[in-house]
Amino acid sequence: MRENSVWVPPSATSFSCLCEACLELARDDGSTFVEAVRRATVRGPLPAETAVGFARCDAGHEVVVRRVDRPPSLARRDGRQLELV
Repeated sequence: MRENSVWVPPSATSFSCLCEACLELARDDGSTFVEAVRRATVRGPLPAETAVGFARCDAGHEVVVRRVDRPPSLARRDGRQLELV
């Protein structure tokens, strides 16, 4: 399985994301969308000095939290992209 990761901006002190592994499992077992999101939600603090953090979802999957200005796949600014500040 590929790395389960989330990208956060430099100013973030906490994060909230969905565990991709849990979403995949929920799809395979026929869970409803609401059940899948509830099961896959991961939240936590991220100290300001931390560049890379690690968290685990309730099922135990590792989630890598990376602090970057922009994810490498979004190197160029596109006016259609949503930017959270």
